Amino acid sequence: MTLRYFLILALLPLVPVAALAGTRDDVMAGAARCTVITDDRAWLDCYYGSAQPMRAQLGLLPAPASQVGRVPPPHGMAGSAMAPPPAAPVPTTPPVHQGLLAGLFGSNAAQVRMTAYHFDPHGLFTVTLANGEVWQQMPDDSNFAHWRGPASAYNVIVDQGNYGHAALMVENDGQTYEVRRAN
Repeated sequence: MTLRYFLILALLPLVPVAALAGTRDDVMAGAARCTVITDDRAWLDCYYGSAQPMRAQLGLLPAPASQVGRVPPPHGMAGSAMAPPPAAPVPTTPPVHQGLLAGLFGSNAAQVRMTAYHFDPHGLFTVTLANGEVWQQMPDDSNFAHWRGPASAYNVIVDQGNYGHAALMVENDGQTYEVRRAN
């Protein structure tokens, strides 16, 4: 947990600073940038993530990285009048994940078939993907998977977020799970 806060503080100088707007203005601007997202679940994660500046000001726990990472960055210079960015087309096959820096400058994910999964006594899962990656559900995630079929029946998208966390989505599941890489 301390490492997460250290990374946040270390990376703050890299974030473009908006004009000296109030925290509420920052939150509302972030929420407005979420309007380009067409998927309802991703939009809701973005909307919740846009409240991060207010959460920080109030000393609340940070929003999950999977939500904060969904908020599109501001475009153009601070204070310039701009039209909202056009909605990005939904790709049929997402690009392959490029690492932590790619997570900071834009999300990259790929759909991969699940080859194995198991649940621990607390109901948290560990999944193995066809590309050899192993992902574990974060203990503080409030979503619980209820998969029943063979692992090969599930396609997975892992969207690497900031600070070592990622969002794992299972096709036709309707849930987003917070995970970390186990291998």
